[in-house]
Amino acid sequence: MDAFDKVTMMAELSQDHCSLNHGPDISNEDIPAADYIVMPFGYEETEGIEIAVRELVIPACFDCVTALKGEEWTLLYCFECAESRWIYRQLAKNKYRHHILWLRGCPDCTNEFGGLYFTDIPSCGSTAYLALNEIKIAV
Repeated sequence: MDAFDKVTMMAELSQDHCSLNHGPDISNEDIPAADYIVMPFGYEETEGIEIAVRELVIPACFDCVTALKGEEWTLLYCFECAESRWIYRQLAKNKYRHHILWLRGCPDCTNEFGGLYFTDIPSCGSTAYLALNEIKIAV
């Protein structure tokens, strides 16, 4: 993402709302976005030169950004249907250690599981990041 894209996103921020799940009966239209989670899709050409074919941009509110930076929550996000769920690590049956788990298909949109990818915070050389806060998220 270049500087022009970031400036454009900053200008649109005041009109965007959080796209992440905040629980039942909570309208996302009432929750203003504070940042964007950006997940580039692409490939590595040669010797560390990364080519981003496209980028998934997800508006996130202040509370969601704070949860992504902390160690208490894990976000499940489905690439196929754009649904998300938060997992509170202390109450989870499984031991989650990643900040974001990206799903290729979830029980809500398909009966065929296509894969699982993860993101941790912080790490150098990461590919996913919070656009405006410049907090890098490793994939």
